[in-house]
Amino acid sequence: MHLILLAALALHVPAPIDAVSTPAAYIQAVAPAQPSTSVARLREETVQSAALGRSMRYRVLLPDNYAASLQRYPVLYLLHGLGGDYTDWTTRSNVAEYSRTLPLIIVMPDAGNQWYTNADDGSARYEDYIISDVQGDVVKKYRTVNSRYGRAIAGLSMGGFGALKLALKRPAAFAVVGSFSGAFAATRDAELERLIGRAEAERMRSIFGPAGSKTRQENDIFTLASALKPAGAPYVYIDCGIADNSLIAANREVVAALHKAGIAYEYHEVAGAHTWDYWDRRIREFLPLLVKRLAN
Repeated sequence: MHLILLAALALHVPAPIDAVSTPAAYIQAVAPAQPSTSVARLREETVQSAALGRSMRYRVLLPDNYAASLQRYPVLYLLHGLGGDYTDWTTRSNVAEYSRTLPLIIVMPDAGNQWYTNADDGSARYEDYIISDVQGDVVKKYRTVNSRYGRAIAGLSMGGFGALKLALKRPAAFAVVGSFSGAFAATRDAELERLIGRAEAERMRSIFGPAGSKTRQENDIFTLASALKPAGAPYVYIDCGIADNSLIAANREVVAALHKAGIAYEYHEVAGAHTWDYWDRRIREFLPLLVKRLAN
């Protein structure tokens, strides 16, 4: 029940630069074996969200030595995909093991199927919830590096869209942003309908509004990428599986816009499709790169 969305690799600093045929396959991912996670490292948290008017849950993964130190740590906000929830990353990937020895706090918020967006119909403000409520709660409860240079955001599929959108709209908020199989065409009316089904597409219209709406314009990844200025922009990491045929074109389009804008980024096309096997492999690659970037 997740948005489901060796090969060519392009790497540029700063310039040179989800795939299934049925809605069910697009939303359902195949998970690797369930990992075991130390209770001491994995925390369950609840935040009272002012933006949503209710309590929301999130998980936190702490470094192995968190309890034994007084150190402050950078934070990665790691977002789930369509049909998923805040438990996905720790139950369907080995992110807990990959991050065990890294000096990094990982926060995984719940966000329903709301595309990390303040809905056009005013029903829910999920963008404000992530940016203000979740981040504010984490800062109060954990020893974080509470600045742009200690903050990153990433996600898969719908979460990749959300992560990149939030970082491009607020470049001063994050030092690094990452997307795995990002569903970047979400604001293009009806473009994802063949993948997610008509009912889900109709619900998306309540979030983004009708074609040409202000909400669509303000949350359009392609427009945001084209308008981004190199000075003060976050470092951008994007990857997409070669077999993710329905999303790879949009990923290439976003990368081309970043390239034209002169933004520091890297883009990878590697073997894989819109599955948890792919995302598990990519988060393993991304985490050391992220820590290195935050250290610089």
